Formats: sequence, C-alpha cells, structure tokens
Amino acid sequence: MFMFLPLILVFTYLFEFDRHININTFIFWVVIVNLVVLVIGTIVLALNKDKLKRKVKATYRSEFFYLIFLFVFGLLGIIVLYDYMGGNRAYIANILVVIFTGLTFLSIYLGKTIFKFDYINKK
Repeated sequence: MFMFLPLILVFTYLFEFDRHININTFIFWVVIVNLVVLVIGTIVLALNKDKLKRKVKATYRSEFFYLIFLFVFGLLGIIVLYDYMGGNRAYIANILVVIFTGLTFLSIYLGKTIFKFDYINKK
C-alpha cells in the first residue's frame, strides 16, 4: 500500500489529469482511500491468519515479480509526486539514484527472507 499513491500518480501524470482537477485535493483523497484499504486489508489478513498460514509454496516467484513491478512504477510515481509538489527538476536524477538504491536493497532483502527467491545466488 506504500506504493499505491505513486502508482496512481504515474497515471494522472500520463493522462494529464492535473490540468482538469486540483492535484492536491486528489492526492488527499487518494491518501484517505489508501489508509482505509490498508486498515481493512490488515483486519482481513489478521482474521484469516490461521487459514493463510496453511498455504505454503516452495517459492514465491510470481509474487516477487509483482513486487518488482510495483517498485518500478512506485519509483516513477515518487518522482511525479516530487514534481507535483513543486520540487526542483534539477535534482530528479539524484533522487532517482537514492530511491532506486533503496528499493533495490529492499527487493533483495524481501526476496531472500519473505519470498524465498534468491536471484543473486543461483543454485
């Protein structure tokens, strides 16, 4: 859910919705919807914890690639959010490098620990 807002902002930037709507109000309502879905999803997962615990897979490759897909669009969305908030465009490359490094480290860590997918050490 962390990358939901940047993912939505990629499409608003792509289709130029910012020319037709107030982008600050739109971001506010997307954050509200994001928080509601986050709370409902957390409650549903907590209630179904025992049932979901029994479904064990050997690897989670498709889920890992889904996460990478969200990271890529989230990275673009964070840059769009930076642009919408009036940031200096000269620093976009610096921000991209820092966020890309952080997301790469996070994806490697999550791939090893949660998704049981170690794409660095091929066996």
